[in-house]
This record gives sequence, structure tokens and C-alpha cells, in this order.
Amino acid sequence: MMLVSLSILDYEQDLAANSSDVSKSKSMPLILDLIQTGIISRIHIDVMKPPMIPHRTAFPIELIKSLYKSLSDKIPLAAHLMVDNPYLFIEGICSFVPREKRETFEIFIQRESFNSEAETVKALETLKKRNFSSGICLNLPTSTDLLTARIIESSDIILLMTVPMGAGGQEYSVKGSKRISLFSKMFPDKKIAVDGGINAETIVEAKKAGAKVAVVGSFITRSVNPVKAANDLKLKLKQF
Repeated sequence: MMLVSLSILDYEQDLAANSSDVSKSKSMPLILDLIQTGIISRIHIDVMKPPMIPHRTAFPIELIKSLYKSLSDKIPLAAHLMVDNPYLFIEGICSFVPREKRETFEIFIQRESFNSEAETVKALETLKKRNFSSGICLNLPTSTDLLTARIIESSDIILLMTVPMGAGGQEYSVKGSKRISLFSKMFPDKKIAVDGGINAETIVEAKKAGAKVAVVGSFITRSVNPVKAANDLKLKLKQF
């Protein structure tokens, strides 16, 4: 069955307002209810900062720390670093995630954060030395040529955006499915994740193209009944 990571970007403002203790936020009970559905395999934290994501900052390091404290004993986490200098966040996460528990903590870095293949590989190797699960992400507008074999071989998981990164609620791009298919055929032993515009229909399209993990946000978090939306997604996946 396809794995589902829950993007909690829509809950960021509420969580940030209670960053000293996110358990007191209005969003946390709902996140826990969604975990209880059994379909959510991981909580996906979209870390954003200008200039990579203009005019938007999301999930500063202190908020990630608070989320880790509240959720790490319940479900694995992932941090998607949409920032120009991911090393700052990597070191920050190292400060509160014990080394022996880092293998279950995924960190995705953007190919666009680096000027060369060598710099990208070095960053992925740094993640492995720190004992994290290493992921490389490619934004939808970026040429697939920048995601070289050497980079992919240095990563544990490939995250392909199916929308331009930086905002939730966008429409899934067919171009994204073609990318999933391309990389799944070129690197059949690599786990491919997909992020952007995932709903009950597009998750099936992504799965057929070769994706093994789907990052789902607004389909669930903007639903009138998020728990029902998550269960609907589970039922849909069981049909394929």
C-alpha cells in the first residue's frame, strides 16, 4: 500500500502561536486524530524561508523542536527544507533529535539550494553522517537534468514536486506524473515520494506512475471533516 505523509502546513500559524507547547494548540488534537486513522505514516513539516520561498516563513527551528517533543513517540517526522542554507536547520535539528533516533527522521533538501552536483552530494553525505534519512527534492519548474545519478545514489528517497513549491492547495501537474515515471524506471530501487495537489484521484495517478509515498496536505487539512477525508483516501488506495 502507498504510504501517506501528512503535511501540516495549514496548521502552521496555529502551532506557531503555541510554539512553546504545541500540545495546547487547537490543531494538535486534530493531528492526533488523523494519526489514529492509521493511514498517516509520517508527519511532514514544510520548512520555508525567503528568498527560496518569497514572502513566507514557516516552521522555524523552535517550532520543529516543539513538534518533535510532542509527536516523536507517536509517529515518525520529516522536515522538508525549502531554504537557501539547509545546514543551519540540519544542525538545529541535531540539537534535539538524539543520534540513535535520527534514522526515523527524514530530512529533505532542495536541489535548488546548491550550485553544483558536488555541493548537493556533500549535503546528502552530511545527513547520513548525522544518521538522518536523506532525501533530495526537485521543484516542478526545475530541469530534471539537475537531479543526476550521483545525487540520487547518494540519497535514500527522492521527493518530486508536482506543483511549484511554496503554497498549499495547488492543482496537481501531469508533468509531475511524467517525472515520477521517468525516475522510477531509471532508478527502480529508489523510493519515490510525491508532493503537491494530492487528492483521492491524483494519488492513484501518482501511484500508477511509480510513487511509493504521497505527501498529502490540503485535501485533508482543508476538508470540512479531515478525519473522513483521510479515511476516504485510505479506502481509495485499497482499491488499487
